[in-house]
Amino acid sequence: MNTAVTMTVPSLGRRTLITTLIFTAVVVIIPFFISGYQRTLIQKGLLWIPAVFGVYILYSLLRQVHFGQSIFIGIGSYITAFMAGKYSVTNELMILLPIALMVSIVVAYVLGIFIMKRTGFYFAVMGIAVTMVFWSIVYKARGITGGSDGISHIKNPSLFTIPLSDMGLYYFCLIVSVCIILLMLRILNSSFSLQLRAIAGDLEKAESIGIPVKRMQRLAFTIAGASAGITGVLLAFSYNYVSPSVFEWGYGANFVQSAIIGGVTSVAGPIVGAFGFINLEFFISTWFANLWEIIIGLTIAIIVVTVGEKGVTGIAQALFSKIRGN
Repeated sequence: MNTAVTMTVPSLGRRTLITTLIFTAVVVIIPFFISGYQRTLIQKGLLWIPAVFGVYILYSLLRQVHFGQSIFIGIGSYITAFMAGKYSVTNELMILLPIALMVSIVVAYVLGIFIMKRTGFYFAVMGIAVTMVFWSIVYKARGITGGSDGISHIKNPSLFTIPLSDMGLYYFCLIVSVCIILLMLRILNSSFSLQLRAIAGDLEKAESIGIPVKRMQRLAFTIAGASAGITGVLLAFSYNYVSPSVFEWGYGANFVQSAIIGGVTSVAGPIVGAFGFINLEFFISTWFANLWEIIIGLTIAIIVVTVGEKGVTGIAQALFSKIRGN
């Protein structure tokens, strides 16, 4: 197997679970010490975790850069907008989440049949092309989707028929994110992840030893899409509004940038990247309203040039090792 792929195997175990518990405890307590807007930023970070993990799985295990997460976020968002907003069918999370999850799985599986036929540059380009198709359909179907105006006045969610307050939705988002983290830990520590690494290392050799390459690739793509569909539902409820912009490939690129910032050699990378990108975007756009895109771009370029795939988590681990060494 190729050395580069082997190096990206995340370290799992007791330390990772302890870190997850500490992270959960901090996020549970912190709303009592911050403003409502700061809590909204943390909530957005929690919601980005599933989508960034999808990017992480495809790159870390299959070495594919995925710009198409916005497709599935858009699917989850518009299902919520139609059912809890425009047509007022239901705002029940236990109904909307399974529906969005199933639709995302079906769409991801079908798209995966075609997109996963290509790798590298062509895989990335096909992801961008498909997002443009979805965006165009949603943008032009004004009578159904509201076009550029989107759909607003989405009702606040309920859980088992109990209406959720803003704080209630925050904690529900936390529960979902922690469940996704634990699920990803299980996936990354399974034979499934080993098969994907074997495929990334040498596709022909993987086929020769009996690994169902096409099925494994499509399954990885489907998992990534399903996780983004969950993000879409909760984002729609968080903002009570959706627009075609959620389908734009540039929006999907944000999750790739988050993965780069956090790093793809550690399980903590997608979590650090999600919160890092959102807070970086907020503070830079507040202080340098006209320069934030440039500064974020330069930040990502510096990370890529200096530490590469390790990202911020790699820098933190190196500093921690030096401190322990001293």
